[in-house]
Amino acid sequence: MIRVGPRLVFRGFRSLVKPRQVVRIPLNIRAPLQSIQACQDKDQASLEETPREAKGPKKTGKRIKKKTVQGDEIDEFGDRGAKPDVEFTYFYQTLKDIVDQYPKDQYVVLIQVGSFYELYFQQAEKHASMLGLTLSKRVLKNHEISFAGFPDYKLEKYLQIAFGQGLKAVVCDQHTTAQNVIVRPVTRLVTPGTIIDEALRDYHRTNYLLAIQFPADPFKKDALGQKIGLCWVDVGLSQFHVLETNMNELMANITRINPSEILIANDLDIDSLITGKWFPELGELKKYYISRYSLPSVSTSLLDFANRFSENKRLVQSRLDKLSLKEAGAAKVLLHYLNDCLPFYKLSFDLPKRSLPNTLMHIDPRAAQDLELTETIVGGFRTGALASIIDKTCTVQGSRLLNTWLLSPSTDVEEIRKRQRYIEVFLNNRMFVQELIQLLRKTTDLGRIVRRADNKRADMGEYLELGHTIMIIDEIYKMVKDCADKKLVNLVLPLFDKFKEFPALMSLSQSIINTINPQTLQVKIDTNRNDSEVLRKYWFLKPTASPKLAELRDKYDQLELQFQALTQQLSAKFEKFGYQGGFNLVRDPRTNDFVIDVRSSRKSFKSLVENMDLQLRERTKSSAKFWTMEWQTLGTEMLFVEQEILREEERIISLIRETLLSLSTELRQVAPIIEFLDVCSSFYLLAWEKGLVKPTVDMSTKFEIENGRHLVVEEGLRGRVTGVENFTANSCSLDSGRGWVITGPNMGGKSTFLRQNALIAILAQIGSYVPATKAHIGIIDKVFTRVGASDNIYRHQSSFMVEMNETAIILRDSTERSLAIVDELGRGTSAVEGITIAYASLSHLVKNKNCKVLFATHFGPEIHKLMKDDKDLERRTDFYQTTLTRIHDGNLPIDEKLIFDHKLIPGISSHSHAFEIAQLAGFPSDALELARKTYVKATSGL
Repeated sequence: MIRVGPRLVFRGFRSLVKPRQVVRIPLNIRAPLQSIQACQDKDQASLEETPREAKGPKKTGKRIKKKTVQGDEIDEFGDRGAKPDVEFTYFYQTLKDIVDQYPKDQYVVLIQVGSFYELYFQQAEKHASMLGLTLSKRVLKNHEISFAGFPDYKLEKYLQIAFGQGLKAVVCDQHTTAQNVIVRPVTRLVTPGTIIDEALRDYHRTNYLLAIQFPADPFKKDALGQKIGLCWVDVGLSQFHVLETNMNELMANITRINPSEILIANDLDIDSLITGKWFPELGELKKYYISRYSLPSVSTSLLDFANRFSENKRLVQSRLDKLSLKEAGAAKVLLHYLNDCLPFYKLSFDLPKRSLPNTLMHIDPRAAQDLELTETIVGGFRTGALASIIDKTCTVQGSRLLNTWLLSPSTDVEEIRKRQRYIEVFLNNRMFVQELIQLLRKTTDLGRIVRRADNKRADMGEYLELGHTIMIIDEIYKMVKDCADKKLVNLVLPLFDKFKEFPALMSLSQSIINTINPQTLQVKIDTNRNDSEVLRKYWFLKPTASPKLAELRDKYDQLELQFQALTQQLSAKFEKFGYQGGFNLVRDPRTNDFVIDVRSSRKSFKSLVENMDLQLRERTKSSAKFWTMEWQTLGTEMLFVEQEILREEERIISLIRETLLSLSTELRQVAPIIEFLDVCSSFYLLAWEKGLVKPTVDMSTKFEIENGRHLVVEEGLRGRVTGVENFTANSCSLDSGRGWVITGPNMGGKSTFLRQNALIAILAQIGSYVPATKAHIGIIDKVFTRVGASDNIYRHQSSFMVEMNETAIILRDSTERSLAIVDELGRGTSAVEGITIAYASLSHLVKNKNCKVLFATHFGPEIHKLMKDDKDLERRTDFYQTTLTRIHDGNLPIDEKLIFDHKLIPGISSHSHAFEIAQLAGFPSDALELARKTYVKATSGL
């Protein structure tokens, strides 16, 4: 396990597994719908034999609390006092066999015992302190066993802590076999990329597991051009992606995939890989959670995993045969890893889909970070990133799609124009879009529910959401068809072609809605009744769900009337014999007898016993339990009918689930309707609220922006406490082989100008309108950034080395369709060397690569002077500057003396106003005065 970077902490989460969720295992265990099973648990306990531990070990010993043990106190056996030759009972030996399989420095093993998850032996010694648990000892005859634990409903919390420490989690859930024996198999290995617990993930974003198949010897110099296989999936959804790439494109592809976990082979020198010694770009891998894997046996065929796909074996084989060797290798590794991690979890993926990188803009990791597309540089927060400003989606799947587009903008002009047409017709039909958004808000994530239903994890509330979502898609279809704007109808209606091909989906929807009772779904199961109550308060399904269920419900209603009549009858008799207290007809949870629970004085008890045909079963100072054959007979019949109703409800839900799964392919094909309309609606809202314009996007090489703005900075200015401050818009006009050199004071807006143009290009190519008054953008294939600098101690590189690595990538990989923004290149070395490196880089990009370049620098005068010897470069380069005005008024504070004009004007700034900025930053006056005097001496040649 390689623990690298902040990505170990997961990005937001929502609940995925309810406490004590049953995972299906091959032991002929019934796995009924959880919501129904939860209601049956208490009653079934009275009808079945209590489950027993395998071999039935007797409980011995006692628990002794002990202080948390420090790491240096752990002996080589991990369990002080437990020697290698100690014989354990069958129960503890079984636990120890599991624990010993997983190295404690890589795994935390969580074993469910009753309503707790517990750690044992060396696992408890190693991880109790890290998890914040109390380490305890259990004394067994002549030795002790270390253990620690927590309630099962807190599982997600402790999984998050384990992930944050770079650990994988081994979960052993407790189950009861058909022979009524308790077993605890390893049901799953939980890693960041194999999460099935909804509390541990955010469905607004994808949660990809990525496998990388490197060349056999990737560290040879000629390996740079060799093929690399990629395969990635989201286990909570259904898409299965493959791609063959090369080393130069690898990190850009990883950036757009944005995986939560990366699989890399054990036999690869991981240190050379992630430190960037061999290939500098791969140093970015350290930001990701990396797991190592052993290659599957050569005898293992990719077709052996055909059951992991939703289509029949013939179609699966046909698609798998079309994969390249590297794609197939990565796919086999990934599927093998999933088999190890989720042996009992059903994964039905769509057929492998090959990603087409030539239709997507190349954004490398540095560019995605510098531009803060999905998270901020400082803190990694979503708030303050571009995604937080432009994401106005109202569904999780829509937000997920928007994030995908943002990291992989399109280079397909027709696809971009199609998205623009949606925004255009939506702007002309605002009332229609408002109704559309209200409907979209009521939909659910179809792909997620299908996956959960496939694993018997979906509850009836989710089934009902799915049914309503299908109805809403049909309602949207009718709304589109009836729209008066024929342009909108002709554009949007084809989206529903697949939906109208599947009438069975509407039948499924009607069946679900006519079956499940929505009024009971919000009520907690525990409120239905307590352990001793008999009368049921509500049911999950409507009585009309089936003729048999209607008959049973009628029968139960009649028994309920008899229950009320018996209550009234007993009340009258009690009153007749002088009993004025309350009573309840209940079932004794200990004996399972149906009794009358009476609470009153000893005198009243005596009167009841003497005058009524009641048997006293239990008596205390203030209460007593009486038994009567009439209530025993009625209660037994009520319980029997209830069990029949629950079994019928389970059968009906099982039929719905089977129908749903038979239509899973159709459901997955119509799900994109929701997410696409949601993103286009989001683009419409963004354009309307922010005053965006439709850019012209074509295959030219132009890049012309009039009065462009930076959406995030603009939003930040509006949110200032001191009031609204207008953002200064700036224009930009570039073409292939053209460069702009931007000079001016610090805080003059140079970096903002560079970034805003890159963001406008990205927004245009995801299909959005852009923040400008006019824009014409020829397709950009790659966006590069060289912004800021920092030491990279992890890779033993200075800030200047990092700067040169990043610049080398731009100089090597840019094309005439690329946009490069370069900020303050050459600051990390001497002034003369920095100037010459900056000049050479600009010249290479403009003349050799014909790239579009925005180049911010404080070396403007020097670069301009050097260009006098290269007329071609001088002709291709324009110089612009921002300015600063100083008000000479001793009564004004420094922040009011300096007026920044962020408007770009032609020219070269000869002064960076460093002393004024230093004073504004609070530089000590004596130090500042010394700096001024020293500057005079330095510039005068002294």
